[in-house]
Amino acid sequence: MAERGQRAWLDPRHLWMPLACIGDGLCIGLAFALAYYLRSLSPHQLLPWDVYAGLGLLTILSYWAIQVGLGGYSEPKRLSRFEEWASVLVGLGFTFGLILAGAFFIRSVSLSRLVLGYAGLLALLELTLVRAGLRLGMGWLCSRGYGRQQVIWVGSNSMLAEVLERLGRSPQLGFEVVAWAGESADFQDQVNSQIGGDPGGPPNPEVESLGGSVAGIEQIELAHLTAYLQSHPAIQEVWFGQPDLATAPLVLSLQALSRQVRLVPDILAFLTVNLSLQSLDGIPLFTLRAPPLRYAHNRCLKRSMDILGALLGLILLSPLFLGIAALVACSSPGPIFYYQERISLDGQPFWIAKFRTMRVDAEPADQPGWTRPGDPRRTRIGTFLRRTNLDELPQLWNVLKGEMSLVGPRPERPYFVQQFSQEIPKYLDRHLVKTGLTGWAQIHGLRGDTSIARRTQYDLYYVQNWSLWLDLRILAITLWQGIRGQLAGY
Repeated sequence: MAERGQRAWLDPRHLWMPLACIGDGLCIGLAFALAYYLRSLSPHQLLPWDVYAGLGLLTILSYWAIQVGLGGYSEPKRLSRFEEWASVLVGLGFTFGLILAGAFFIRSVSLSRLVLGYAGLLALLELTLVRAGLRLGMGWLCSRGYGRQQVIWVGSNSMLAEVLERLGRSPQLGFEVVAWAGESADFQDQVNSQIGGDPGGPPNPEVESLGGSVAGIEQIELAHLTAYLQSHPAIQEVWFGQPDLATAPLVLSLQALSRQVRLVPDILAFLTVNLSLQSLDGIPLFTLRAPPLRYAHNRCLKRSMDILGALLGLILLSPLFLGIAALVACSSPGPIFYYQERISLDGQPFWIAKFRTMRVDAEPADQPGWTRPGDPRRTRIGTFLRRTNLDELPQLWNVLKGEMSLVGPRPERPYFVQQFSQEIPKYLDRHLVKTGLTGWAQIHGLRGDTSIARRTQYDLYYVQNWSLWLDLRILAITLWQGIRGQLAGY
């Protein structure tokens, strides 16, 4: 009983909002104290500390209200790190904007603009660090079972294997599939047939490597689902992998049992689709929309960002270009740049530019292939360039010419495009946008010799859900991963 009470007390779902609020308040209060101290170090006629302490309290209350409106206190597993940091940045911007506007109209009080400026910058730094630490703490608790929510999966397709793999890869999400309900007679046959085994044969070894242990998942008949939930009150969620099984009587009975019902659409068929919810006199309608970059104003916006980013990159990195060019020229005989045909927007071919990292005779023209770990064809400087991704920098010129974008699906060679388009449904939809230097798939670790099917899922999500904000988010994450050495290639 004591252990159960401790686990309830340490439930991240209950701890997150109060800890985030307290942490935010302390950060802003400390920021004002430090800002006042820093400004007082130089000769200046400052108002008493009491005035700034009251202003700090007003700032804290305003920030809390704005964060609630922005959804900044949602559960951490429902906000990405970038979204959380963006909500902090926007919240601080609005809060200090209101404070400055109020100070402008109150002429009787002369506030130090430097104190407010220092306070804003210090608050941003402190909030970033505290939120990162708080997220790590919540993830640590979830990974050790605190607040973990047990789930019953309803369905009989390959989505179960995909969901188990993802939940096992991210235990901090706090979900565990403990039972499976379906209409098929043999659960093991279903899973084996979906991930490469033979129905009726021995269990596929890959089953045991999935994030959630398939062997530990109990199979129940769909008709007995309600009774099973009544005898297992710890199970609070039911996920439907097949929406057609979520019949009205079944969903109503689950709601009567106070169970959370979720629909998990097929990742490839639905996750990548851009839907809008409309209402016609109270009738809800889901409407399929064209990809955002098929609209001229969005293309113009994205192209403007590409030109600005490519120009800044080429100018600021020009000394680095010269240094790398000299190293490549000295490393082995041959040209400095390497050009390779790739496919971009609407299937149009172009020649991608890279710093040469391999011997000139590294690959016969009729035998295209992937670079592999420890590839002996690389030069000494080429190994370093690939590990740091500096060999990709000349593609800024491709971006400036309009053949590529800063963000988009990575371009493939014509040989592989033809092969993948025959094997993977909707693969060619990647070419509804320009290919890019980095992309949604790449920041999720799908680079090089990884699953093309999964990479396509992420690429199609990007195509159907593009926004300038998403591009900025991908660029920021790419930069951060590069600083941390998480983009190493071979």
